[in-house]
Amino acid sequence: MFELLDSQRLMYYGDKKGVGQACLLCGSMLLPQKASLDDLQKAANEVFRINAGLRTRFIEKDGKVYQEYKAFSERKIEIKHFDSKDSLDKWARVYATIPLKLDIRTEGKGLPKSLWKTAKPSTKLIINIVRHKIGMFFIRLKYGMLKRKPACCEIILLDLPDSSGAIVKMHHVISDAWSMVLLANQFLQIMNGEAPQAYDFKEHIENEVAYVQRKSYYKDKEFVDAWLDKCTQKTWVWSYPYTSLSASRRTVALDKKISTQIRQYADAHNLTPYTIFLSATCIYMWRKMNKDTFFVGSVLLNRTGFREKNTVGMFVKTTPLLVEINENDSFSEVLSKIRDISFSGLRHHRGYTIPSDTRKNPYDVWVSYQNAVFEAGLSAEFTQYYCNYVVDTTILSIEDRSGAGYYNLHFDHNCKVPESDVDELFQTVLTVLYDGLDNDTRKVKELGV
Repeated sequence: MFELLDSQRLMYYGDKKGVGQACLLCGSMLLPQKASLDDLQKAANEVFRINAGLRTRFIEKDGKVYQEYKAFSERKIEIKHFDSKDSLDKWARVYATIPLKLDIRTEGKGLPKSLWKTAKPSTKLIINIVRHKIGMFFIRLKYGMLKRKPACCEIILLDLPDSSGAIVKMHHVISDAWSMVLLANQFLQIMNGEAPQAYDFKEHIENEVAYVQRKSYYKDKEFVDAWLDKCTQKTWVWSYPYTSLSASRRTVALDKKISTQIRQYADAHNLTPYTIFLSATCIYMWRKMNKDTFFVGSVLLNRTGFREKNTVGMFVKTTPLLVEINENDSFSEVLSKIRDISFSGLRHHRGYTIPSDTRKNPYDVWVSYQNAVFEAGLSAEFTQYYCNYVVDTTILSIEDRSGAGYYNLHFDHNCKVPESDVDELFQTVLTVLYDGLDNDTRKVKELGV
């Protein structure tokens, strides 16, 4: 039995508040040929066997939350039959929004509500949440999922006329986007007769707990605190209150020309593509808020070695980056600034404790870079499905599809963000990229104008 990391507590308390739908990850993987149902059953069970984190149970004991692994036992995996990939996608887009029920037991004094309960939510928000829960009841009823067993991960096998595979739904408290692709790779490796290596997330937790006892932790904390003290005002681009948790994902696929230009510029100037995208996003925020100093949230992969990259778990961590932009800075100067602060944020991120309440974050815009590789090749198909639910944060995710030669930009946002603002964000980021990469000596006040 061991405690949760701060990133896990954020997700766990979110689930306790009744917004578990916002904590879902869901994706399907399909082989381009039929496979025997017995082989699919064995592969799914082997995934559960080698990844103990998928069998996590939570214990609320004397004011703290702990986690433990349930013993593996072979199970009969559910099978769904579909006439086409379109019919699968239609079903999966709804399935991805149905919350999982975590396996929780209480010991001692349990967990006081004061640790996770939202303070003074608006009446309109409460009404909309209640309406949503009623609607979700009927969706569960329609999909035959009213009596699902508690679990932090579900695998359903898929049978189509010319393909086979599985769909996985996991709770964010035990997984992240890298974990989703990792599970897809493991499943397909097992189907190919291979034995994938998998490691225990508990090792990462033990390393993080040990780190807090070292002197370097206090140096990291001192650095982050200095950043927070330098900019005491919250950086919220959309600071007005939210009245619903309904959300939307907008996706833009960059063409191969600009994608190639981004990679070539990054290689030539000792940058990462993430730095270039983050810089363009910060220029949008600078222009939108009319502030020269502000925070942006950087979503860190937080996986450095072979073992961590082959472990299912909630490794992802967000950390604030203190951004300072002057209107007379050139695009290349902004890139250098963002590269330096990104390095500092990465180096000292362990000194930042993620608030369990998102409203206490110093920022509402998070930027992430997803480059997990689906190793099955172009013959197999991997599809992600969005949960359509989020609190008052916005996430711009850059999906590196370098194997296909382009990038996808996903912007997940609460419905309080006007669609006109989403249009503006994408238009600004893209025009800044085009103008800045074309001539990096141009001043930021001239980019995208």
